[in-house]
Amino acid sequence: MVYRFRYNSLKVIAAVFACTFVFISCGKSLSSDNILQLKRLTNSNTGPYLLQTDHLDLIDSLRLDSSQLSLEFNRLITGADSLLNVSFSYVTEKPKLPPSGDPHDYMSIHRYAYPDSTGAYTDLIDGRTNPEFYEYDKPKLERISAAVYSLSLAYYFTKDEKYALKASTELKNWFLNPGTRMNPNMNFSSIQWGVHEKPGGSGIVGALDFIDMIESASLLYDSPHWTADQHFKLKEWFFEFYIWLHNNYPPQSYGGSNVSTWLDAQRVIYLLFTEQENHLNSSTHIEPVSQRIGGQFESNGGLPREASRAIPQHYVYFNLKAYMYLSLLRKNHYLKTGDDRDWPVLKDCATADCTYGGLKAALDNVASYIQGANKATLFNSDPGFNSCRYLEIFRPAATAFESAEYEQVVNYLVEQNHCRNSNILLAFPAPL
Repeated sequence: MVYRFRYNSLKVIAAVFACTFVFISCGKSLSSDNILQLKRLTNSNTGPYLLQTDHLDLIDSLRLDSSQLSLEFNRLITGADSLLNVSFSYVTEKPKLPPSGDPHDYMSIHRYAYPDSTGAYTDLIDGRTNPEFYEYDKPKLERISAAVYSLSLAYYFTKDEKYALKASTELKNWFLNPGTRMNPNMNFSSIQWGVHEKPGGSGIVGALDFIDMIESASLLYDSPHWTADQHFKLKEWFFEFYIWLHNNYPPQSYGGSNVSTWLDAQRVIYLLFTEQENHLNSSTHIEPVSQRIGGQFESNGGLPREASRAIPQHYVYFNLKAYMYLSLLRKNHYLKTGDDRDWPVLKDCATADCTYGGLKAALDNVASYIQGANKATLFNSDPGFNSCRYLEIFRPAATAFESAEYEQVVNYLVEQNHCRNSNILLAFPAPL
């Protein structure tokens, strides 16, 4: 991995002083250790963290000999072109203010909550989304994250600044610009009016979209439209967001569900991005993945917490996708440092029978289901589920674990099911 530095010591020192002052003046209780970590922020680019640039750099040559990659490349560019004139919405545009009264505070409505006769959102119908959900911030974040990621990939592959301009504009609008920026918290995620309007909630899973936005900032780093100062300010934002996350969601939060796995993936990339790698192997910050796997998977690959949901196929897929994100983050950190607590466990548990739980058994069962060898035994299948979403599991798995077995699943999805996903197939090339 190549590191790129654009360093101005006076700017960094001034920015650190300002950021420290902001934290203290806003009543944030920071330990001396946290302040020390803050002072270590630089405006250098230490990412991307999920992707490997040497993989991305192969695409130009590989697509010349691959009709599939050529098709995906053209689809990516066509899609990126269609985004150039799209207007996006930000957290400040809501039909109703959060309980704080601050429009800059992110707010999402509990996806499955409906009002009762009193108007309180007490009726929970798992698997059925309340249409009001789409009026608030979670769908906006999903949309802008997906767009910025596609635009950033298009920029990385083509070096065409029009893509960088649009992507960087949206990053700045969401995180940095005073008129539209989001405050670095999710105090009002997944609220239920009249029931649960206090800070917190399982809606923190919505922050998973930040993972691709951090990756995007790293891909944009060489563009004049994304400056070193802006990269530094984004690190400041995520440093404060991580403090909020750490104080509100201990490592054991939501231990049996996909929310905890996505929280782990978030914690890893936030610590990497804000140059706090020394916390990555600390149980104070992230629960060991052996405990996470052991608390979720049965030996046969079953995920009982997800399988009991109203749409179990979606939640089993969603949790396995989180494990693949976590695997890529941990593997790339291991390749960089040779010291990562969780990568050896993830590698073993995804490629062999490990003593912690049935991660490989789960992947094998889903792979068999996709290829028609047997009916799924881990979940009741949902006729409305789009099986092409399994590309988001098995292509990263093939890349992370250098697995011909998982690549075979990818080929089946592409060739037999005619699945397409430019962001996945281009960002994670097949194992050589």
